[in-house]
Amino acid sequence: TNWKTQVIRDESNVIVPGLYAAGESSSASVHGANRLGANSLLDLVVFGRQAADTTAELVTPNSPPVQLPANAGEASIARMDKIRNCKGPIPTADLRRELQVSMQKYAPVYRNSDDLATGKSVISDIMKKYKDVGIKDRSMVWNTDLIETLELENLINQAVQEMYSAEARKESRGAHAHENYPDRDDVNWMKHTLSFLDKPYVEDAKVVLKYRAVIDQPLDKEMHHVPPAKRVY
Repeated sequence: TNWKTQVIRDESNVIVPGLYAAGESSSASVHGANRLGANSLLDLVVFGRQAADTTAELVTPNSPPVQLPANAGEASIARMDKIRNCKGPIPTADLRRELQVSMQKYAPVYRNSDDLATGKSVISDIMKKYKDVGIKDRSMVWNTDLIETLELENLINQAVQEMYSAEARKESRGAHAHENYPDRDDVNWMKHTLSFLDKPYVEDAKVVLKYRAVIDQPLDKEMHHVPPAKRVY
């Protein structure tokens, strides 16, 4: 995100029209990678309001409604229906458990190079297994089997990007504690990770990593630059 809470598409700061984010789903370079209590409050108070201000700035009163394509949403409905009728041999709970155990084993609180490298391969295999999940409930009312399977796709999406991003970052920073690289490396790694899947669905996709420079200078002269410092207790 930029300071106006607008979501950006890539390292070139291309804006995604109409999409805004604040809090843990954003990264405006205000406080680096540390996202503990005071910083969450900063996001809520400052950027929550900024999202409203940006919306008011960009949306013209009485403007005509946005015209959506005639087939808008059809792909999402088709995907949901495909999952609702999937008949693969792997129960959702079994694949979710495999994902959980693998993340705890290969990307725990304290990480190391060997485990993260192994974890990339393991989680990539779990991605491919998603096409083989199967559910029993075909109904459209309170179908927890369907909801859990859709949620599993999101969990896999998040997990594989976390694993690849962590393996690539050769330092320790914030919640990323790397036993082989115990110190923060501001020379090489003072940058945001931008991770993507190259295709819409996890069973077909691969992870793509890019990086975005940290905005470490104030936007005006009201506040002086505060250089990064080592965290000590």
